[in-house]
Amino acid sequence: MKRFLLFLLLGPAVGFATFEIREVLSGKVIGGFPGFIMGLPFAYWFGLIPSLIMWGEDWFLEDKMGLWPKVLTSAITGYIVSIGMLTIWSSVAIPLSQILTFGIVGASQGLVCSWLSGIKPKRKNDVGRISEA
Repeated sequence: MKRFLLFLLLGPAVGFATFEIREVLSGKVIGGFPGFIMGLPFAYWFGLIPSLIMWGEDWFLEDKMGLWPKVLTSAITGYIVSIGMLTIWSSVAIPLSQILTFGIVGASQGLVCSWLSGIKPKRKNDVGRISEA
């Protein structure tokens, strides 16, 4: 359940923050702060499907590999899915360089959510064993 909520709620927010940083670094600021606030609902709307795909991939690989290989595969999946969604939803021609840099949005989303979902809480017994040694 934690994994699902992370990908569903935090994923689009991380992707949107990465998108905004990408836009600012490229010199494109649309609407300033009001544009940022108005863009957040759209980020959740358009980031929902990629988040669910990354969640499914992360959930499937949970017990099949370690944390860091799983985080890397989630970042790669996010990169590919975000590029795919951009090319499907876009009605105008976009230069290849912009398409490839847009993949960073999904990669960061997959990386952060997969990493946070893979962190396991420490058990009381583990803490006691460390202090006894």
